[in-house]
Amino acid sequence: MKAILIMMDTCNRHMLQVYNSGAKARTPNIDRLAERSLIFDSHFIASAPCMPARRDILTGRVNFLERGWGPIEPYDVTLPRILRKHGIFTHIVTDHSHYMEIGGEGYLQQYNTWDFQRGQETDVWVSSIKDPEEPEPHLGTVFRQYQCNRTRFTDDADRPTPRTFAAAAEWLRQNEGEDNFFLTVEAFDPHEPFDASEEFRAMYPDDFPCFYEWPRYSALNSEETP
Repeated sequence: MKAILIMMDTCNRHMLQVYNSGAKARTPNIDRLAERSLIFDSHFIASAPCMPARRDILTGRVNFLERGWGPIEPYDVTLPRILRKHGIFTHIVTDHSHYMEIGGEGYLQQYNTWDFQRGQETDVWVSSIKDPEEPEPHLGTVFRQYQCNRTRFTDDADRPTPRTFAAAAEWLRQNEGEDNFFLTVEAFDPHEPFDASEEFRAMYPDDFPCFYEWPRYSALNSEETP
């Protein structure tokens, strides 16, 4: 068995040309993968938010029928653990920081090994007593911790999602020729914050009057909508 599960948070199908020929997002790598893949067009998620969705995927249970946001439960039977019992090596590479929070624990520990790429969203990574510079003016929300984290990003290769896929590719190179593995590659992007280099922002121009990368989780006014 050689299996790779790729997950990208908040990746809406109507933004992908695989499902919507009129989609404006440019996704050449996803398109190439789709050309060699079986595409499911009648699959629907059960529990949409971060941890509930992961519990759905790893256990096959519909999380929202039982509870809200939370960790893997002691009684949960997960796919990685079943595979491990049958001699399949399991590994996950991810930048999803909620796995490291109280209330999101127990998921990574289902795997033989895990590789956590730091700096995504509110990951408590870069420590600074002094407040970081914050963009002013701005729309939406600006989180202090992410402003600290982004000081470590000098180019695209430093950002968490590119590091996640690079680490997964390196794991595959190191284990070339091996059999019986299940690799999970999980990127938190394109979830908020919508932070990208100027090269990629230029592909999708907007008319927002100032800095805006994190919409409020509430009703938006006309200035905050495209």
